[in-house]
Amino acid sequence: MKNGQYKNPKILIFSPIFFPDIGGPAVQGKYLCELLIEHGYLVHVLKYSLENSDELPITVQSLNWSSEPSTISRLYRWIFGPFLITYHLFRIRPNLVLVNSVFWNGMVLGLVCKVFKIPTVLKFTGDWVFESTRKNKNLEVELKEIYSRNLISRIMYIIEKILISNFKVIWVISDFRRKNVDQLTNKPLIWLQNNFHDLPKFQQPIRERFKHPLVYVTTARLVPHKRIDVIIRAISEVSDDSILIIIGEGSELENLKNVSTSLGVSKRVIFLGKITSHLLFQILSNSSAYISWSAEEGAPNAFIEAMNFGLPIISARVGGIPDMFQSESLAAKLLEPDNPDGLIKFLKNLSKDSNLLQIMSRDALFESKKYTKATNQDNFLNLFSRLIVHSKF
Repeated sequence: MKNGQYKNPKILIFSPIFFPDIGGPAVQGKYLCELLIEHGYLVHVLKYSLENSDELPITVQSLNWSSEPSTISRLYRWIFGPFLITYHLFRIRPNLVLVNSVFWNGMVLGLVCKVFKIPTVLKFTGDWVFESTRKNKNLEVELKEIYSRNLISRIMYIIEKILISNFKVIWVISDFRRKNVDQLTNKPLIWLQNNFHDLPKFQQPIRERFKHPLVYVTTARLVPHKRIDVIIRAISEVSDDSILIIIGEGSELENLKNVSTSLGVSKRVIFLGKITSHLLFQILSNSSAYISWSAEEGAPNAFIEAMNFGLPIISARVGGIPDMFQSESLAAKLLEPDNPDGLIKFLKNLSKDSNLLQIMSRDALFESKKYTKATNQDNFLNLFSRLIVHSKF
């Protein structure tokens, strides 16, 4: 690959969460780093949390910021964060900056980079106003309603519009997200590109995975709009010995434990918290299906990982999820998001006849091929190469 006049261009990735943290942005950031390093880039990562990994030959600088800050800590970040990230920008002197999610300091970094003529990419996986104001489990996929909900939302919307217009490229992972960005600005280039994985190839799944007791798994931040309590309630309605494995951390953890206890399924609902990638892949390799009932999603990385290991997807039909599957695909069963009875009915049908899961699994393995690194890497390398231009501080 040709990188213009730069033999080893520097890339700064600013990501609130990054491997070994759990979550789509964290894992996708890792895969992208590995790809860039493989093709001669020097990668620097700036992240919030303290935990780091020695698996990647990159420089990771932690800001030592909690993922769930207090009000005072949040104000500190808003006020002093821009000065801190500007310091790191001057220290690293990158040829290109990727902001790996939509968040306040990341958007401010885009403005600073514009002043110093550094090319930038913003990965728009979720809207800042939506994430900041979401406090309940209602279905609210129309951002226009969120932007106009109250004075604070309107002010945040104006700020978001101004700041994201400073980026050269807005990277979206589904057509749904493209429409989200279209509501905000038409100034930057909008680049539609799937997430990708670099996971070991999974062989045809063995039939025993789909025999009783069925094992369902979900991985997510345990926050209200993921609506994991609906999944627990659905499991409680199925009279067999089906097991639900919940992987992740968050503010809803204790509430979800209480829900499982009150419904009498605490022995069938297993909370694993934060786990290693190795353990995650072992669980996916031996589970029967992946369940999501989130109220809003762009194109979940968790689905990509699950399908790579032959897991059928059972999900609410929201956001960019339908964009991930071909219309005739059996890899996923997408249900109406405001009808949890549909989820209960489908799980009950599977408890009577789980053969469908094996059929779905074959399609899941097929669908996962379009998300491999080999299929997508040229798109990334070509974009990054084109964006790197000469710049001075």
